[in-house]
Amino acid sequence: MEEKTIIKDDIQNDLEEKDKEIEELKNKYLYLQADLENVKRRYNKQIEDLMKYEGESIFVKLIQVLDTMEYSIGDCIDCLNNYNVLINLLNNFGVHQIYEDKRPIFFNSDYDEAVTSVETNDPNLDNSINKVYQKGYFYKDKILRFEKVIVNKYNE
Repeated sequence: MEEKTIIKDDIQNDLEEKDKEIEELKNKYLYLQADLENVKRRYNKQIEDLMKYEGESIFVKLIQVLDTMEYSIGDCIDCLNNYNVLINLLNNFGVHQIYEDKRPIFFNSDYDEAVTSVETNDPNLDNSINKVYQKGYFYKDKILRFEKVIVNKYNE
């Protein structure tokens, strides 16, 4: 009788160990499944971003052409017409100036990059934009280039 109890206990212990192994394997499977879903989500997001922002590098280069044209416009009507054609072309592809409508008076680190600062004696002008060095641009909802500005700093 005692021998049957020992065998029964051994079988019971083996079953408990197997149940633990099965539970561990289930947990590993669930973690791996969750990891796989996360990888799929990240991959799909990367593909979506690539498709959404395709052409970004060429627009960066075209903005440099805009800068050059802007500096050389002067009195040249043909230059101005070419500049406007290029601006409209870029707008059609989703590239537009950060401050198309109204440029703020004061420096905004979300959109502006301070190239340098100049001293001012007027405390009301502290942190205001003295000069726009280079215009900033969006590509769709992403900043393509920050606006480069010279900022006033109050000197007591």
